[in-house]
Order: sequence, then structure tokens, then C-alpha cells
Amino acid sequence: MALTPEAGEVTEAEGQPLASRVVRGGLWVALGSYLNIGFGFLANLVLTRILAPEHFGVFALASFFFALTNLRPKSGIGQAFAQRAETTGTLVGTHLALDVAVGLATLALAALAAPVLRTLGYAASVIWVMLALAGVGISDSIMATAWLLQDKHLHFGRTSLVSSIVFPLSYAPAFWLALRGGGYWSLVAQNATYALLLLGGMWWSARRCLPEVLGQRWRFDRDVAASLLRFGRMVGLASIAAIIATQFDNLLVGTFVGVAALGYYDRAYRIAQWPTLLVYSVTTRAAFYTYARLQDDPARLQRTVRMTLWLVTIAALPLALAIFVTAPDLVRLLYGERWLPSAVFVRFLAVYSLLRPLQEVANSLFTAAGRPRRTATVAWSQALALMVAATPLTLLWGAVGTCVGVGISFAVGLAFAHRYMREAVSLSLVRMLALPAAAALVSFAACTLLTRAALFSALPVWGRVALGGGLAVAVFLAVMLAIERRRFVAAAGQIWRLLASAS
Repeated sequence: MALTPEAGEVTEAEGQPLASRVVRGGLWVALGSYLNIGFGFLANLVLTRILAPEHFGVFALASFFFALTNLRPKSGIGQAFAQRAETTGTLVGTHLALDVAVGLATLALAALAAPVLRTLGYAASVIWVMLALAGVGISDSIMATAWLLQDKHLHFGRTSLVSSIVFPLSYAPAFWLALRGGGYWSLVAQNATYALLLLGGMWWSARRCLPEVLGQRWRFDRDVAASLLRFGRMVGLASIAAIIATQFDNLLVGTFVGVAALGYYDRAYRIAQWPTLLVYSVTTRAAFYTYARLQDDPARLQRTVRMTLWLVTIAALPLALAIFVTAPDLVRLLYGERWLPSAVFVRFLAVYSLLRPLQEVANSLFTAAGRPRRTATVAWSQALALMVAATPLTLLWGAVGTCVGVGISFAVGLAFAHRYMREAVSLSLVRMLALPAAAALVSFAACTLLTRAALFSALPVWGRVALGGGLAVAVFLAVMLAIERRRFVAAAGQIWRLLASAS
């Protein structure tokens, strides 16, 4: 959750300070996200043991092509809608109409892309899955307005609750199909079921908590639509770049190495993504709306961003260390021996997973503050670096070369993000990360000594994962507590006060 030091400075119409409302909403987001992550983790373990690497490879490659043709994130109208201070019936009606239109246009574009991809030699299975995902996207386009309305009014608890209820239900068709030889279609079924259940749940929730907004007369307005699209244009450019930066590696592996290799790579990526999922994914929504409300208060905005970055670093870095240290045993424990080729990818990607939450903090800040051009510049610098570096490296070294190219792209993107962040909030990422980096080196050294011990090798797989990962986290936090004891105590006290005021 994004925190701001002065819990009582800003009072909203609902009668609570902004910081207290954000903390309470952030707790709901965290609870809902962790429930979904926990269940999704267990469900995907089951699917990974049932399905073959090729099935995940087909789905991952199709997901890239769908993301490439998906016009909804490229329009940027969701962020443009959320960034508006006032919510009117005209704004709601215009956004809903635009989003549905863009969803239908996405399906049409995917249909046009299908014969092109077939001519380029991609398997029919990849193309059919892409078209199915484009069809599912129409449901998302109808649902999105309801979700955004509730988040915009800081009703994070309701959206988190709806998502947490429908997410486990969405896996029932996936398990049924997987056990009956459905292969990659079981993964499509989970996406489709989740989208349809979420559509009904979000509109039901919105009607209950925002009757005054939904009771307004909705209408489409050309000027409002043009305004949303103008703001969203830069966000959309950033979204295109973000798709390339986060999924172009799937295209490279799937095209030049094969869908089986992509399956191993995809499963490795899922493990390496834990720091992002467990840390920043539960703060991103609350952080964005907090930055948007503080965009005209530079002093409080800077303190909020500083606290968010510190919390993200302290939470994400030890988790990434634990994954890196235990990678081979972790893959054996979770996926089984046949997935062991994923382990080498896990270690590369775990290191890079530390950089993504830091970039996401910067991107949320730039967009919320009405500077989407900076978000686009950061994203495109990373995307271009990935295409230029990872393509020849993949041809030389296969999927390992792709991993090296991903690292280069993250470094370039973070350099641009750091430059713009210093201009926006006078903040130095290098200075903030120096002490955590030192603590990480001490933790890694301790884990290296442990893994070389004969007694450690004699432990069962689960024992090696628990001991190695636990030591990585414990040593890191112990060093940080020794170095920044006052900051830990101050942060804990601030969080406690905000929790008490939010209750």
C-alpha cells in the first residue's frame, strides 16, 4: 500500500483522512491479491503436473500475439478515466462505449492477423488460442468501467472481494478439461470463466456501492471521448512498449527455440515473478490513486513515493534472493524432475524481478501525475533495448541468451526511470538501493557457505528449500534491521497509526 506520513492532513468527503482510506483499501487489495495468488499458485502447480511444456508454450506464444493485437491497453482510456478528478454520467457513458468499441476492434484485428501468422509458419493451435483470447477480451471491455469506478472511489475492498470469489471458481473448467486431455484449451477455459464471472460480479458490486454515480444519466460525448483518447495516447504508446518489453522474450523463445523451450521458460518466469506479484501487485492500485490525489502536493508526494519504494525493496529483495539460492530444488519441489530445465532460467529472471517493481512505482507516478510521456519513454527504451540485444543473443545461445537480453533491457529502462524520477520527486534510486544491495551480498555469501556444507546436501528437497530460502530472508532482514533500525521502527509505528485510524 502507498503510505503518506501525515495521516490526518487530507480529509475526503467520506469523512476519513486520505492516508487512512488508502491503507484500509490497500489492506483489502493485499488480502484479495494474496488469496488469488495463493490459490492460483496451487492451481497452476496442479496444471503444471498434468499438462506438457508444449501446452504452456502454445498458450504463452498465443498470449503474446493477443497482447500485440489487443487495442484496449493501447488506447489508454482506463488510465485517462481514472485520472479525471470528477466522475460524471457523461464520463462513465463515454468510457464504457469507447472500451466496448475497442474490444470489438481487437477481435477484428486478431481475425485479420490470423492468416498473416499462418503464412509466417506459426501453428494453427497458436492462432486459434489467440482468437479465443480476443473473444474473451470483449467481456473484459464491458466489465472494466465498473471496476475502475470502484477503485477510483477507493472501494478497493469490494473489487478485491469479488475477484477473490470468482478467481477460484474459474479454475473448475480448467481442471476438468486438463484431466480429459484438453491441453492448452484448459488454460483458455480458465481465462474465459474468470472474465465472465468478473463481468457479472463487478457490475453487481458497483450498483450496490455507487448508486449515486450509476443513477446518473449516461451518454456518449465526442469531446469527452477525444479528451480521453488524447490523454490515453501516450499511455497507449507506453502500453505497446510494455508489451514488447515484457513479452517479446516469449516470441523469441517460441519462434527460434521452440514451444517446448518456451514452456520451460514460461514456468520459470512464473516463479521469478513472485516478488512482483507478492509485493508491488498488491500496492499498485492504491499507489496510483494516491499519487493522483497528491499530484499538486509535491512534498507529500515525495514522502509517499519514498516510503513506497522502501517498502517494495525491503519486501521484494529477500524473496528474490530466496528464489535465486534455491532455484534447482525449488523447481524440483514444485514442478517435478521433468521441469528441471527451467531452473537456469529461474535464476536469471529472479535477479531481474527486483527491477520491475521499482520501474512500476516510477510508471505509476508519472501517469498519475499527468506525465504519461515519461512512462512511454521509459517503456520504449526498455522495449528497443530488448529487441536489439535479445534477438541476436537468442540466436547465439538460445533461451539463455534471451535471459541475458532481458537483463540488458531492464537496466536500460531503470536508468531512464531513475532520471525522470529524480526530476519529479528529487529522489535518488542509487542512494536508496545502496544499503539493501549490501545486505543482499551478505545474505548471498551466507547462503553460499550453507549450500556447500555436506549436511545441507543430505537434506530432502523440501528441507533444502526451506533452510536455504529461510536463511536468505533472515540474514537480509537482520542486516537491514541492524543498519536501519530507526527507519524500521518509524515505518512500523506509522503503519500501526494508519491502521488504527482506518479501523
